[in-house]
Amino acid sequence: MGMRSVNRNISSFLVFSMFFLLSATTTSAKVVTYMKEYSYQAGETDSKLSARTIAIEQVKRLLLEELGTYIVSETTVKNFELTKDQISSFTTGIVMTVIIEEKWDGKTYFLKAKITADTDELVRLIDQLRRDHEQSMNWEEMRKKTEEALKEIERLKKEIEKGKGDKVSQEKYDKAVNELNAVDWFKKGMLKYRTKNNKEAMEAFDKAIEIDPNYARAYAGRAAIYYEWGKHSQALRESEQAVKIDPNVAWGFNTRGLAHIGLINYQKAIEDLNKAMELAPKWAWPYCNRSTAYFMLKNYHQALEDANKAIELDPELPQAYFKRGRALASTNNLQDAIKSFNKTVQLDPTFSWSFLQRGYALLKLGKTEEAVEDFKRAANLGNKDAENYLKQKGIPW
Repeated sequence: MGMRSVNRNISSFLVFSMFFLLSATTTSAKVVTYMKEYSYQAGETDSKLSARTIAIEQVKRLLLEELGTYIVSETTVKNFELTKDQISSFTTGIVMTVIIEEKWDGKTYFLKAKITADTDELVRLIDQLRRDHEQSMNWEEMRKKTEEALKEIERLKKEIEKGKGDKVSQEKYDKAVNELNAVDWFKKGMLKYRTKNNKEAMEAFDKAIEIDPNYARAYAGRAAIYYEWGKHSQALRESEQAVKIDPNVAWGFNTRGLAHIGLINYQKAIEDLNKAMELAPKWAWPYCNRSTAYFMLKNYHQALEDANKAIELDPELPQAYFKRGRALASTNNLQDAIKSFNKTVQLDPTFSWSFLQRGYALLKLGKTEEAVEDFKRAANLGNKDAENYLKQKGIPW
């Protein structure tokens, strides 16, 4: 009850509905919706902003608890051997809370909010997230930060209301509220980043850093986006800030390694990715990325070993199969390379580079018609190299 006693006058209701949506293949997906109302009684220490921040975190907590209970009892998540806290952390990183209504009268902050989730998709994404070791750590750290901030807010609020507080207590209270707010912005950034909405993700990470200039993971998040935008110098700057603030954040070293790859500093990239592996030995991405660095250095044997290790750690990571296929193709193991590219596009049918590389492998095997079909697929996905090949050959797509 400790976490909920922040507000003694909670009015909440739950609306639970399940309905079925038929897909084009007539398979059904179960969609659940939860709604709750929450009223936070502000204390003398609270502003409108602090009252809203606390109310939002509490209503999210209540909604996610309901959703978590449901998916554990009704879906295959129960087979994942996750704790209740882990499921709550992962669900926070997947499901967006929508504020339907909010009111502030100077004393009470009222919120009505809802979450909606396709349970099949939710289970798939939880499975994906639990296999991504560093991102799992991200969400677990956020859950702990949120809980600690709420407990500190509750303690200080009681202390101040009993007349035992002073200016220092108020400053600590404000700091805890700010931490809660920064974490919330970081969560928004991660949600947007996961759904490839990088512009909004960057804005959210910016806001988290504005509130908390020492938020290491937010700098790593900005570095990841800059890398995807092809702004490798900016990615290097942000990742260096991340590891300077917290040298134990593997994501910071991973993004710095990527920045070095983009800047053609392959040996430095390998050093950073080694550090990321040391900090997060069960995380597949540093191995996947180091495979690229070794590939660019023409060390195809080591590139293949790293790709295989990434697959061992995460058998559902399409990029790892792509990098294995690329290393195999470079040593003329073309049939095995094609099998790896097949697996890549099976896992991610939008992976244009895998169609392109499979096309090149098919060309080497003399299977020109099949190769051209792959080049067309890659071109239709926006791959410029495939487009250029087809233009040179005068082949429409």
